[in-house]
Amino acid sequence: MKSKNNPFEQMRPDGKDPKSYQWYQSQIRKLGLNTLTANKALTSGIGKLTSNIEPGKMYLFMYNPKMAAKLSYYDEFPLVLPFNVIKGGFLGLNLHYLPPLLRMKLLNELLKLADTTTLSKTTEIRMSWNIISNFSRFPEVKPCVKQYLFPNVQSRFLQINPQDWRAAIFLPVESFQGESKTTVYQLSREKIDA
Repeated sequence: MKSKNNPFEQMRPDGKDPKSYQWYQSQIRKLGLNTLTANKALTSGIGKLTSNIEPGKMYLFMYNPKMAAKLSYYDEFPLVLPFNVIKGGFLGLNLHYLPPLLRMKLLNELLKLADTTTLSKTTEIRMSWNIISNFSRFPEVKPCVKQYLFPNVQSRFLQINPQDWRAAIFLPVESFQGESKTTVYQLSREKIDA
């Protein structure tokens, strides 16, 4: 049954043939999602709001880092794949630190670690630091690893439907503070190439 609130349902890949970057971008523009705000994304129906995170799932949330004034830049609205829960927070990959094509490349590689061959509502990515720290296999991970503290999370977590992960990575909802998106992407490419 289709949800009236979920704009991604008509963007989901059919079968085993993932759509191209250009196709997702055109669908986002067509649906008017290129002007999606953080608050609209959290209530869009592309997932469910929760107070907890689970490694292997994908989340959007609002965040204000504890040491924001000391950071050169940070993302106020991370799109994260958590891989480890730690005392007082968690470690995860914030895909917003990558330009869209590199996000797609990394997600496609990480989906090879998923517990299902097709994306369904129960799909999880079985990843750990031991696996993703293999930078020869996952070089795009380098700029994405971030620590998040629960007291600094400013919203509930939006757990993205696994069927919508490929579309969610293209939503222009990143909110960098301290540097422009273009500069952040350039710095990330430098880390990947280092």
